[in-house]
Amino acid sequence: MNRRLSTSRATIATGIHNTINDPLTNTSAATILTPPTSVHDNDEKKPKHPFPSTRRHFFNSRNRPSTSSRQQQPSILQQAHIRLSRHPKRLAFIALLLTIILFWIALTHSSSAREIVYVPLRDQPPYDDLLTKRQCTATLCNSENQCATWRPHHEQQHHHDAEQLKQEGMYCNVARIQVDLGCELLLKKADGTWMTITQGQQIDCVEQGCHDVVEADLQGDLYILASQLKQLIADPAYMDREIIVAHTGTQPSSSSDPSSSYDVTLVSQFSVNRLDVFTQVLDAWPGPVSVAIYLTEPNDVNQFKSFFAIPANVIQYSRVHIVVVKPDYTNPDRLKYPINHLRNLAITAATTSHVFVMDADFTPSANFYAHAHAELLSALGERGTYSRTAMVIPCYAILESHKDDPLPQNTAELSTLVSDGIAYITDPGTGHGPTLATSMQLLNGGGPDSLYYEVCYESQWEPYYIVPRETTPLYDARFRNQGGDKQSHALQLNALGFQFLVSNHAFILHKDHSKMQWPGGGFFKSQKEKTPWSYFGEFMREMEELYGSNVRWPRGCSANAIGWQTQLRNPLGMAIGA
Repeated sequence: MNRRLSTSRATIATGIHNTINDPLTNTSAATILTPPTSVHDNDEKKPKHPFPSTRRHFFNSRNRPSTSSRQQQPSILQQAHIRLSRHPKRLAFIALLLTIILFWIALTHSSSAREIVYVPLRDQPPYDDLLTKRQCTATLCNSENQCATWRPHHEQQHHHDAEQLKQEGMYCNVARIQVDLGCELLLKKADGTWMTITQGQQIDCVEQGCHDVVEADLQGDLYILASQLKQLIADPAYMDREIIVAHTGTQPSSSSDPSSSYDVTLVSQFSVNRLDVFTQVLDAWPGPVSVAIYLTEPNDVNQFKSFFAIPANVIQYSRVHIVVVKPDYTNPDRLKYPINHLRNLAITAATTSHVFVMDADFTPSANFYAHAHAELLSALGERGTYSRTAMVIPCYAILESHKDDPLPQNTAELSTLVSDGIAYITDPGTGHGPTLATSMQLLNGGGPDSLYYEVCYESQWEPYYIVPRETTPLYDARFRNQGGDKQSHALQLNALGFQFLVSNHAFILHKDHSKMQWPGGGFFKSQKEKTPWSYFGEFMREMEELYGSNVRWPRGCSANAIGWQTQLRNPLGMAIGA
């Protein structure tokens, strides 16, 4: 070290001495300060730069090109590009590393669900206004303009004797009566005769002779509603009018506390030809139920009335919230089944904290409601009542040749049917494949500590799920018939950053059957017609305008879920259009 430093000092001193004592030379400093050749410079065993870094920096700075020369040299980025172009493997590695880093940042620093603001879809019906009345009532007013509103009940609270009428100021002093569609009011007058007042117009009791009421009985059930609807539909004045009437179930759930709204309501929709089939759902689901029933043709009301003329059917449906929709029968568009509009009406009629929207041709597993009420809601509650989390319920189908076989009671029995080829995942592609039911629920599920697993949203996925009723957007009512109706809703949830969990124990089953034709064949005729509203067309453009062009990217999915899901499933479906 000392020897090398001495050599450096001698070299510098020699250079300075030559500059001072050589008056004949005008050589540039670069020439003067060029270090002398050493015998050690050609020694291959020595380092390329035997002198210290300080000295190397000194000579490099002195040998630096002029400004004009530097301007002609390539930039730093250009030099880096030249170096990387000489090493394509290194360039590919750096590109891959940057992609992984950006992918990780996108996952770990994406906007949380709370930061994504809900933006309503355009051109949606005002459902709160459509269902201002959830239950029929009767309003009585006396001569002093004091009014009392009565509601029918499943107990004897609908009966009003003389003492109760006196307390309300209505005893022999009724001036006006208004009865809603679905209710029927029986009045006993002072002379002992009875008078029946049904739905519709306001009654002036002074003119109609019902002012001297001494006893009253208000009734309202599904048979009364069906009978009154039949009278309205027979009236030509109502042929071109849409009628939406709600009937609130009066019998509390047998498996939940009727005083608590923290529960899950099964929501569905169908036409009158499914009334009998849907009783299987009611047998399997003892909890709250809300459905919308569509009267496609004018004569559908006859079937509706005949079904509820059977007292057992009235009792079985008595706990169900029902919304009946009579369309404008002069409009041919009524044949385009308003599937999402009906779903929204049934959701609006529900009163619990959570809803589970399911098609009518599915049947819940035997322990579904008990498991959901006892454990799944608790798991969702830990994330907050208004959290953006959806609990997906896997769906399976049973071959039509085994439609009379008993349904599996648990995932173990279901797994056996799947192994035997009797049961299978409905639409195992993009429709329900992302749920990973056969690979996760049946093979890896079933443990007491594994209530659920997480999956990531994939484009065109259409799962069935339990969601919070108040914070989950409604379905897009512009979708009619089949196609895009459920996919569009799942995309809305993904746009809002919903996380998708899948139950390891609950499932729903569908028994294959021959296609059920609509009255008049309107359903199949309308299915072939060009729709003015499509999933990949108008709806997708609107979603991208509202939530950004990456609306199909799994926004609420954790990095862990993406990591293992891509190993079990082709990531093309998840990333398409992201």
